[in-house]
Amino acid sequence: EAYAMDLVNVATVVASALTQMRAKLDAASVGVSRNYIAGPMVRADAEKLRQVFANVLDNAIDALAAIPEGRRIDCFIENGGNRASVRLRDNGCGMDSDDLVRIFNPFFTTKEKGTGLGMAISRKIVEAHGGTLAATSTVGQGSEFTITLPLPGPGA
Repeated sequence: EAYAMDLVNVATVVASALTQMRAKLDAASVGVSRNYIAGPMVRADAEKLRQVFANVLDNAIDALAAIPEGRRIDCFIENGGNRASVRLRDNGCGMDSDDLVRIFNPFFTTKEKGTGLGMAISRKIVEAHGGTLAATSTVGQGSEFTITLPLPGPGA
């Protein structure tokens, strides 16, 4: 599959994913906090990257369904060491270590109607950008997904 790589602002791509998920976030009463002012520029296919962020947000909303109130997703964007990282953290149900290991496997899902492809595809997209997609989670406390992307070198 072809990637249309361009210099894009990471914060802009995160914002477009939040816009895409706005109706679902509102319907589920999930508050989003953006813990950044602007994002660094990365060389990426903005559409594909937006799909990754939307996927992670979608899973986070589902993980928050069991939480009676104060549902939230915190978004962080950081850059340092020639890399940009986006962290999306929810205070949802969390996952045990068994599920955490398996969430990036194709066809593994914890949802009734899930295909189990979202995270596998997301990781593939991030890796095609020279980046990494990782997750940490604690049962009953929530999960955090970190998407790390290389910053373009000088003259990019």
